[in-house]
Amino acid sequence: MTNAPLRRASHRRGRIRGLAAHAFRLMAPAIIAGALLSYTAPAGADDEVLTIGVLATLEGAFAPLGQDAIRGHELAMAEHEARVGGRPLEALVESTDGTPDSVTAKARALIERGASVIIGPLAGIEGTAIRDFAKSAPQVTFVNGASASPDATLRTPAENFFRFNPDSMQWIGGLGRHAYERKGIRTIVAVAEDYSLSYTQLMGFMLEYCTLGGQVLDKHWVTSGAGDTARLAETVARTEADALFLGLSPRVAESFLGAYAEAGGETAIVAGSTTLNSRLLAADPAVRSLLRGAVSALPVSEEDDNDALAAFAERYHERFPDADRTPSLFALAYYVNTRALLLALDEAGGVLDDGHERLRAALAGLRLDTPFGGPVSLDENRQAVANAFIVEVVEEAGGSLAQRTVHVEPEVGQTLGLPRDAFLSLGPPSRISPTCSEGVAYDARPDAPETDVADDMPDDAPVDEPAPEPEEDPTEEAPEVAVEAPVGHPLLRKEKDAAMTTPAPHIVPCLSYRDAPAAIAWLKEAFGFTEVMVVPGPDDTIAHAQLSFGSGMIMVVSERDEPLALSSPCAVGGVTQAIYVVVEDADARYAQAVLAGAEIVRELEDTPYGSRDFSAKDPEGHLWHFGTYRPDLAE
Repeated sequence: MTNAPLRRASHRRGRIRGLAAHAFRLMAPAIIAGALLSYTAPAGADDEVLTIGVLATLEGAFAPLGQDAIRGHELAMAEHEARVGGRPLEALVESTDGTPDSVTAKARALIERGASVIIGPLAGIEGTAIRDFAKSAPQVTFVNGASASPDATLRTPAENFFRFNPDSMQWIGGLGRHAYERKGIRTIVAVAEDYSLSYTQLMGFMLEYCTLGGQVLDKHWVTSGAGDTARLAETVARTEADALFLGLSPRVAESFLGAYAEAGGETAIVAGSTTLNSRLLAADPAVRSLLRGAVSALPVSEEDDNDALAAFAERYHERFPDADRTPSLFALAYYVNTRALLLALDEAGGVLDDGHERLRAALAGLRLDTPFGGPVSLDENRQAVANAFIVEVVEEAGGSLAQRTVHVEPEVGQTLGLPRDAFLSLGPPSRISPTCSEGVAYDARPDAPETDVADDMPDDAPVDEPAPEPEEDPTEEAPEVAVEAPVGHPLLRKEKDAAMTTPAPHIVPCLSYRDAPAAIAWLKEAFGFTEVMVVPGPDDTIAHAQLSFGSGMIMVVSERDEPLALSSPCAVGGVTQAIYVVVEDADARYAQAVLAGAEIVRELEDTPYGSRDFSAKDPEGHLWHFGTYRPDLAE
């Protein structure tokens, strides 16, 4: 990210380039240090003050992100003269440390200080925590800050949580189609960092790419922050594929591509939204050679014709002349969300009636132009619908590389055009999900506004011809499937087939509880188990229950007095066994357990044997271990 302020319109190109890749890459980390501050906008009159709470991060290693977010918030407040519906506004700011416990505690503190509306949070994992907290505070309206976690609005949304910025899967909307149709890429190998943002971005790419017939031949996961990727680069260089999908940070991407070039790799590049930045585009000649023609997708247009973004940057520097860099996407997201809230409060006349009905109706119906590069409106889950921008790396005069927008994917929704039930049936993204199915033609966005890619591209923009199709295309024989049928999607069919062929578990632990019905409800909420079968016993007991987790299963029974009966740990005064559960995302599972009140007996940590795990007790004392280590029978 450049440290220079944005210049006038004639010098705009390149001044904001790299914003998305650098700023949003930093949104995913779970540890963001902070402290308590407060900011009060001028009241100006004797009218009753309306108090707005703001959640951000203002101290510690990631303080610059929170500070810039607050700048975006303050700019929106200043442009609105810190008044709505004739009422003066007061803003109270609380800093979090990026964890679910911290953000919910600080949200509670803001409510206790009189905040009736809260803006925030900053980080992804905080977004899902605030969604859950919002359900316990129906008297308060929550508007997102910069969190881009899809689940903050996608699954079990809160009716009082609104988000006017796209989530991290929406950022990549249209990239899979562009890679297949415009770049002629039919086979691809993924190399991505092993955490939730990469899983989400790759899934968004595959939803379009695989439906058109593209194949992801392999997925290679790199430990976040890994330095030595030479061996992996040699392996990938020996794989025959049309392109690589890179979901790496710029620093790791530079190391990997250097080793990949040295190993003789020379295939095309498709990059996630957080990979390309100005530093990577200025790397050594071998890396730059690989990056020419690389394509990616961003949530914001950085082109010269995005006058709204240029004007936003100019107003930002006029108000904050000491800011030593271009405004980040954190500033932009907080600005847009704050502005949306203020416009809705104006429409509601500054009135917060019982249930905030007028305010929430105004938020839900709001459509506003934004510096993202187009209008934003909300869907039925109160999530932003916004444009995504396909960019291509081109060589400019003098030999330098830059990103150029070659296509605008209009009005990208949270499910990328799939019916919501069908999308949710795919399950959350992970290291192994989703997988490509072969040769089924499917329009992933049947209801999207019609656009011709060529019409969106400058006359002199480089366009690769699609690879020639075989004379006998097997996809032509595939029957078309109605969009409304969830099993019609090839990714869904693949997952359904896999589920049908997955063998039943051979070892099933059986646990006893004094209050088995309550235990079943808690295990579902805290640990994410799914109820398969429940056989009631007499007097509100459970004779037999089966709960599933992935391909595993446990049985649950009520404690009873008989020769083969089991006892709960709380009855015997200790634990005699523990259960280890393999998970794809230990951080998310940890956050879910904490929110449900699980007793954490070993904090989340990275182990010497390559796992990330934690340990917790349930309300009756059973000991549970959750980790990413996956035992293999062949070991």
